Amino acid sequence: MIVGESVTWIKVEHPSFDLAGVLISSLQITGGLLVIALVLGTIFGLTLLWRRRRQSSSLEPVSLHLQARS
Repeated sequence: MIVGESVTWIKVEHPSFDLAGVLISSLQITGGLLVIALVLGTIFGLTLLWRRRRQSSSLEPVSLHLQARS
């Protein structure tokens, strides 16, 4: 050891694992993702319904055109 150097000791608490905090935060993340999925799914579903209703109203009824033309 070189003369003139000093060692400073710092007391650090033992690390602890907060299982309840991990579980609560993961449930919050899961709940948030669930809400986002429900909102996006609802928007997507309503958009599909709106498009299909719009297309079916603008087109003539579907027919096989089986009647012979004269």
